[in-house]
Amino acid sequence: MKTNILFIATIVSILFLACNSQQNSTPQKAENQIGIIKGNDFRSSAMITFMDAYVNNNLSSVADLFTPDAKIMINDADLTFSQMAEGFSAGHQYFENIRHENRDAFTMHYEDGKPAGNIFTHCWYTWKATSKKTGEELSIRGYAWMKWKDDKVETVYNAFDPTMYNASMN
Repeated sequence: MKTNILFIATIVSILFLACNSQQNSTPQKAENQIGIIKGNDFRSSAMITFMDAYVNNNLSSVADLFTPDAKIMINDADLTFSQMAEGFSAGHQYFENIRHENRDAFTMHYEDGKPAGNIFTHCWYTWKATSKKTGEELSIRGYAWMKWKDDKVETVYNAFDPTMYNASMN
C-alpha cells in the first residue's frame, strides 16, 4: 500500500513539475518567419502538374518548369533534372498503377526583405503502386518542396522512406 501511494505521489509530482516548467507556447515573431500562404496558385498547380507528369512517365513535358542548373535532391542524392527524370522513369519498369493520393500542395511566400522573397511550394502525398514482380500494393508517405526563382524551379527536395520501394525492385 505504501508503495502504491509513493508511486502515485511521484507521478503527480512529475506531472506538476512538467506542467509548471513548460515554456511559453505563444508563437514569437522572428525575422524571416512571416509570409503569405497561397493555394491553387500557379506554383502549387505546377507542383501537381509535375506529380502528374511523373505518374504518366512523362517528365519531359515539365522540363521547362526548371532552371537549366536546377538542383534536385531525392533523399540524400543530388541529381540534375535529367538524372531525376531517368531514375523516376526507371521505377515504371518495376511498378504499375503508380499514383499520388492525398496530395496537399501550397506555396509559401516568405517575407525576408528581398525584393522577390523566398518562395517555396510544399507538398505532402502518399505514393501508391503495385509491384509488377509480386502484385503487392505499396503505400509510401512523402514530402517535397520546390524553391522558385521567378517562375522557374531552382531547387527541389523530395523525401520518403525508400525501404519498401527498393525491396520491391530487387
